[in-house]
Amino acid sequence: MATKKKSAGKSTKDAIVQPIVKRAKTAGWMAILESVLIGVLGALLVWRPEGIMKIIFYVVGICLMVKGVYRIVNYFAVHGKYDFYNNDLLYGIIALVFGVLAVVLWEQFSNVIGIVVGAWMIYGALVRMNSAIKLHASGVKDWFYVMLLSLVMLALGIYMVISVGAVLAVVGWVMIAAAVVGIIDDAVFMKNIDAITE
Repeated sequence: MATKKKSAGKSTKDAIVQPIVKRAKTAGWMAILESVLIGVLGALLVWRPEGIMKIIFYVVGICLMVKGVYRIVNYFAVHGKYDFYNNDLLYGIIALVFGVLAVVLWEQFSNVIGIVVGAWMIYGALVRMNSAIKLHASGVKDWFYVMLLSLVMLALGIYMVISVGAVLAVVGWVMIAAAVVGIIDDAVFMKNIDAITE
């Protein structure tokens, strides 16, 4: 009887946890794809800065909107089931608002692209820092690397915000650096996602 109860309890937990793990992995792959896109755009900005501005804002804006909608839907889909997703609504709304603004006001923002890129990096760093805290709470040793890389991204973001007059090539190189940091950070997170829900 006790074995049956344990088995039933485990299957109930698996039924709740598996969709959450699946969503977390999907979010991780989306974040890696976003970092790759940012890296490519950064390389284009270094290579040919004059004609790429509109494309950068549209791609970043659409990425943020997709991420925002995904996080908002995800929050309501798993709300109350797992603490890991308790910040998705806030992050989703912020990403959605920034995404819409990036697409609608790209011409105005192109004059202060360093600030826009910096704000995006700060947002990404805060999201990743939250993931590091969750990894630490789950006893995952790699949490420190996620936190360290998040702090590097945060520092790069702050640098871009305060360097208002940064030339486009510098912005491009920082975007490439942020993309590399983001990919490594998300890869570490993906590697340890199962430990969070145990």
